[in-house]
Amino acid sequence: MKLQGSQYSARAAGTHAKLEIDRGCGEMGLQRRKPAWVSGRVFLRASEAVELDVLAEPAKRVKMYKTAVESFRAFPGKGLGFLAFWFFLVFPTRVLGQTWEWTSETVDASGESISIAADLDGNLHMSYLAGNQMVRYGFRPAHTPRWFTMEIPGTPTEGNSHMPTRIALDPKGNPHVCLTPGVLKYASFDGKRWSVQQIDPGIGLVSFTCSVAIAPDGTQHVVWYQYGVPGGGYYLHVKHAVLQNGVWMARTIDFEGQTGKWNSISIDAQGMVHATYDSFLKGQLKYALWNGKEWHVSIVDPSGGGGMGNSVLVNRDGEAQVSYEHDDKLLYAWQTPTSWKIETVNQISTNGGWLGFRSRQALDPQGNPHIVYEDGGAVEHAFWDGSGWKIQLVSARGLESNRFCDIAIDSEGTIYIAFRDANDGSVKVVVGRPQTPAKIASAADGKKEK
Repeated sequence: MKLQGSQYSARAAGTHAKLEIDRGCGEMGLQRRKPAWVSGRVFLRASEAVELDVLAEPAKRVKMYKTAVESFRAFPGKGLGFLAFWFFLVFPTRVLGQTWEWTSETVDASGESISIAADLDGNLHMSYLAGNQMVRYGFRPAHTPRWFTMEIPGTPTEGNSHMPTRIALDPKGNPHVCLTPGVLKYASFDGKRWSVQQIDPGIGLVSFTCSVAIAPDGTQHVVWYQYGVPGGGYYLHVKHAVLQNGVWMARTIDFEGQTGKWNSISIDAQGMVHATYDSFLKGQLKYALWNGKEWHVSIVDPSGGGGMGNSVLVNRDGEAQVSYEHDDKLLYAWQTPTSWKIETVNQISTNGGWLGFRSRQALDPQGNPHIVYEDGGAVEHAFWDGSGWKIQLVSARGLESNRFCDIAIDSEGTIYIAFRDANDGSVKVVVGRPQTPAKIASAADGKKEK
C-alpha cells in the first residue's frame, strides 16, 4: 500500500503555549470558566492548564510564573488562592503530581469521526473521515512521531457528513474498519491491500454508529444500527454480524424500539462477544452477551435518560466495564458476578444531538480504565487510579464543538488520545508516557450498586 507522510508538523512548543494562554487567559479573560476554588472541582479546573504545560518551554514557564506573581500583587485581595490558581496554571505537572509526560502530534490537516488503536508492537492505527469526505487510514510506527496516511479505496461517504468510523486490529495487527454511508461497509487490510465489502446488502438504510471487534482466533464481528427497511419505513434496532466460512451471518440483537443508535462491542479471551447499546425510548443502558449460539440481553442501568455514547471493554477477569453518558453526567458501570456497580465519573455539559454524546475507553497494563469524552466542547481524560476517578483536560474548547475523541493505550502504558483540533480542524494525537506507577483497578470500590 502507498502511504503518504504527514506534511503538517506539530506547532512549535512556545507558539502553541502562547496561543493557549491567550485563548484561556487573554482577551476572553478568566471569566470564561470559574476558578478552581469557586467550582470546587480543583483537579479538573486546575488541570485545565495541562495542555499549556505540556508544550511550554522552560523559558516560557518562567515568564508565566512572573505573570502569576504580578497578578498576585495586582489583586492582593484574592490572597493565596489566586496565586495558587496561577501556580497550577504554570506548573500543573509538578503541583498536581501528573503521572504522564505529554507531547502532541498532528496526523492530518483536517478530519473527524476518529478511531484509534495500538497493536502489540506499539504501532498506532487510525481511521477517520477526511475533509474530502473519504475515509482515511493513518499509521504511526512505534516510538516515532511521524504519521503516514492514505485513502481507503472504495469508501466514499456519499454525502453522509459526520459518518462514524471504527477501527479494530486482528491478531496479526492488521486493521479492520466499519463505516455507515447509508449502508454498512467493512474495510479490511491483509498486509498487502485493502478489501471493502458491504455487509447484509439490501436491508434498508443504515445510519449512526457501528462497532467492530476481532476475536482471538481472528473471527470478525460487527454491530450497527439498522435505521430503515427496504422500500422505506423504519426498523430502528441494533444488529450483529459475524463472518463464518466467508459469509456474513446477520441477526437482530434486540427488537425493543429504538435500540442501538449508540453501540459498542468487545470480545473476551474465550471469544464471547459483549455488546452495549442504548434503549432510547426507555432511557436505559443495555448489555448483551453472545455465547456463540444466542444473545442474552439484560439491563445495566434502568434509571432513564442514559445509555448514550457508550463504550464497553472486558477486563482480565472476563467482566465487562462500560462508560456512558446521561444528559449531564459521565457514568461508569463495573460488572460483578451478580450485578452492576454504577458510579458518576464527572458532571458534564453535552452539545446535544447524537454527535454530542461520545465516550471511549481503554485499559492500561494494570487494568485501570481511562475514558475520553467531551465536556462543553473540551476534550477531557478521566482515569481510575486504583481508589477513585481523576480528571484532566486534554484540549480546551474552541470554534469546533464536536471533537470526535478516542483513546488507545499500548503494552508499555503509553496513552494516545486522538481528537479534532477545536480551532483549525486538524487531527491531533496527544501522547502520554507514564512517569509513575499506577495502582491496580478493582470493581469493589464502586459507589452504587444496581
